[in-house]
Amino acid sequence: MKRKMILAGAAILALSGCGSTSILDRERPDEFAVSRSKPIEVPAQFTLPAPTPNAPRPQDGDTKELVLEAMFGGAAPAPRP
Repeated sequence: MKRKMILAGAAILALSGCGSTSILDRERPDEFAVSRSKPIEVPAQFTLPAPTPNAPRPQDGDTKELVLEAMFGGAAPAPRP
């Protein structure tokens, strides 16, 4: 019985240095230390291309053709009979 008490005491002593933090002692972020960043701005020299009237919209069209255009540079030619 005395041997078990000595082993338990040695185990507690050895493990006491393994972890010194607990849930209550952890460092938390300071919610009042948050700083605001500058708002997003459009540069003065930023210009958009002028829209062309009656131009086809890039998002309109057949999805399969758009995928082939993006992957291979265009649709495959139709096979000859």
